[in-house]
Amino acid sequence: MWKAKPQGSVWVVKDAGGSRGYFKFAVPEQWHYSGTMVANEIIAAELARKVGIPVVVLEHAELAGPDGVVRRGIVSREAAAREVITWKDASAEVRSRPGKYVKNLGKLRGLVVFDAWIMNMDRATGKNLILYRNSPNEKYNWYLIDHGLTLYGSPYKWEKYPYGSEYWNQLWRYYHVPKGLLRLQSSGVKLEPMLRKIEAVSKADIVSIVDGVPGQFLPVAQRDFIVTMLTDRQKELRGIIQRWLEYKGTKEFGRK
Repeated sequence: MWKAKPQGSVWVVKDAGGSRGYFKFAVPEQWHYSGTMVANEIIAAELARKVGIPVVVLEHAELAGPDGVVRRGIVSREAAAREVITWKDASAEVRSRPGKYVKNLGKLRGLVVFDAWIMNMDRATGKNLILYRNSPNEKYNWYLIDHGLTLYGSPYKWEKYPYGSEYWNQLWRYYHVPKGLLRLQSSGVKLEPMLRKIEAVSKADIVSIVDGVPGQFLPVAQRDFIVTMLTDRQKELRGIIQRWLEYKGTKEFGRK
């Protein structure tokens, strides 16, 4: 066991070749807090790939624990590299000068737009942004992990902040950029490419991605909700980001 909490459990696992991964699952008793956790992970990963954002490789799995009980969930495969760290654990130099040390900077800029689309409340610490490389002389590659509470999230989430409330249109209330990335995302010009990519995703593509989730992980009502939420957010996203930029421009970037 690596982590156990109301939102689900995570085990560190290895395959026959010694490659490491993280097995995530939730039991029915955790539904109030975990909701459609596994489905959220699958859908968010496929949406990220659709718009060109690097994301963890996920595999469906059924694993028996020490008690012999079989759990169904997903495994997130860790990158096969000599150095694998979270953004939080990167040096202050890397975080303060990502352009010098990190690849795919344009896509990293667009991260806030993607997270706004899927209503991600959990990027602030940088623990779910993974950096990896094989040599200290290389720039870091990166990918995203841990989207279990995005999208439908959990019943607990909607009890606190009902869907459709103004809270979800005020990105600054629930989303905080990992340390060092804010200035990458400081203008609409920088964020425009990701906005366009997300706006270009068709409803048919969204439905196909949602319908690709195995039935045991996503009831029909939640499928319909997620499709509606994503298509609604597409239409609202440009305004949400503009309001966020105006707010951050005053509070963070020093403009009057």
